[in-house]
Amino acid sequence: MSFHYVPGQFRIPKTPLFAMPDGIWCGADADSGVFAFEAGYSWGGRIMSRELCFSLSIDGSVMKPVFSSINGYIYWSGSGYVYYTQTYGWVYMSGMFPGYEPLEDYDSKDGERTWTGDRFYTFYSFPQQSGSAATLTPRGSIHDSGQEKELTVVWPRWKAKRGEFGEYEPVDGATGTRWLGLPRFRGGGEYFVRSFAKTNGYFTYGRIRNADGKWVIGEPGSDAGWHEGSEPSREGTVTFKFTKKEGSEAQGKDIAVSLYDHVKGDERSKAYLGEVAIWR
Repeated sequence: MSFHYVPGQFRIPKTPLFAMPDGIWCGADADSGVFAFEAGYSWGGRIMSRELCFSLSIDGSVMKPVFSSINGYIYWSGSGYVYYTQTYGWVYMSGMFPGYEPLEDYDSKDGERTWTGDRFYTFYSFPQQSGSAATLTPRGSIHDSGQEKELTVVWPRWKAKRGEFGEYEPVDGATGTRWLGLPRFRGGGEYFVRSFAKTNGYFTYGRIRNADGKWVIGEPGSDAGWHEGSEPSREGTVTFKFTKKEGSEAQGKDIAVSLYDHVKGDERSKAYLGEVAIWR
């Protein structure tokens, strides 16, 4: 699994509950469409996600974030829109475009007040984390309906188990296990770091490489001998057996190679961030 680190490229409108970091890891190859970044304590610290922000759930309907500015904030779209207004703060409304300023008024007669205007809901703050909820208060023509709604946040993601690099475990509906960083293996007192990119269809691991269909350490055919095994794996230990030419008196020991940790690589590559429309 591979990620590019992209410093300072993402600029999005203000997002409630957390600030987007200056740098972010963008998935490549099998990890394409996945991002890794620091989301803050409430969300588990370092996470991976397919979304750069949480989604919202209202009446069981999930609303996705849209990274366009409405009064300085992003908004959410789905069964309606959740967006920030100048008059009421955060609102939930359907039937109108995001950014529309809802109308609310009332008539007072014989000491009774009758509310009129648009049908919409307001709330003051977002739930602080997954599992908590905010109450949506009816406004406008439904002001006195008593039909409150509940808003919850949904953010399927993977949370780092031990620091930035290494294994990430699924939370809030995500599945499987993900990894950040290049796997570093150890064997015979030596470290073997996997390359970011493949060469001729294969990764290299320091001195470990694929040579004519065989995974080797050293130079096959060398008078000093070499080692043959299989590609290193996170799942267990791979033994590279000492091999020498027939009749050679060279001596050596087998090397057992196993996963040690994950590290940040130093290779550079182009990262595709997105695309924009050109209006003519």
